[in-house]
Amino acid sequence: MTKWSRMSSSSCIRKEELKNENVRLFVGGLDRCRRRGHAFSLWFAADVRRRIYGWRERLWPGIIRPSVGALSVLSLLPFFQHFRDDSPYHLAGVAALQEAMPAELLQEDSEWFEAWRAAGIDEEVYVPYFKQTDNGPDGWRDCFASSAAMLAASAHLVRSDNEYIYHLARFGDTTSVNAQLRTLRHLGLDVEFTQEGNPQMIAEAISRGSAVLVGWYDKGDTTRGEPPMCGGPTCGHWSVITGVQGRHSPVGDQYYVMHDPMGYPLMDKGGHDLSRSGKSVRIRQSEFNYRWLIEGPDSGWMITIRP
Repeated sequence: MTKWSRMSSSSCIRKEELKNENVRLFVGGLDRCRRRGHAFSLWFAADVRRRIYGWRERLWPGIIRPSVGALSVLSLLPFFQHFRDDSPYHLAGVAALQEAMPAELLQEDSEWFEAWRAAGIDEEVYVPYFKQTDNGPDGWRDCFASSAAMLAASAHLVRSDNEYIYHLARFGDTTSVNAQLRTLRHLGLDVEFTQEGNPQMIAEAISRGSAVLVGWYDKGDTTRGEPPMCGGPTCGHWSVITGVQGRHSPVGDQYYVMHDPMGYPLMDKGGHDLSRSGKSVRIRQSEFNYRWLIEGPDSGWMITIRP
């Protein structure tokens, strides 16, 4: 008997065999996943069935205690949605599953791996988030300072953007690139500014564990045919890219994960929605690049921590 087969309508879990309400809820989730066509089904061999029996007997009373007969077919998706890489039981379960899989399913040209790989690689750096709008009457012009403060806070050098602004006052105005660089270096970060940034440089910085400060044009309604524009005498806006999603994906567009100190950036109409948070916003890379790479493919303003 093959260990893997597609889920069929005849493989429905027999709900009359369920032991308690918890199990009914559990199986309901599996049923919904199966109806969406997301999952494969696994026909248990005798050794796997014995593992389930042992697992069931070790559970506390009142917790999910499924009948092995009721679980003759499993939907894998819920298991991987709740997988924890710090759990030895989850790791042992995946290892046992891999041992039971046919060799052809472990090849790089197998269908499931091609589908998985199409999503690309997601990488993200932990960075505290600061809002510029709570910095007092001058907060509207503090995007650069609040963004630089996030970079400093990611290295545990400051605890707030107000603390960072206190140091910044020694070196110049919040809109000055030179003042921001001197402040970050004073705090202990070896940073580098360039006006020739590109997406590859962002991806490389994220891969080595460093967030990136980016300066871009946040004004201009592209839905009306307007080009990206400065929007004021201080010209432009600064935010922090903390992650890249879909890197190396052969299909679709990639995304950036961005901390925007002003609020939720409106990449099509320009400006920000101040009623929504700017923390960990998912931005389509092509839309951001249109506002960032104004003068060509290698013209982005960015500040990175030297490797």
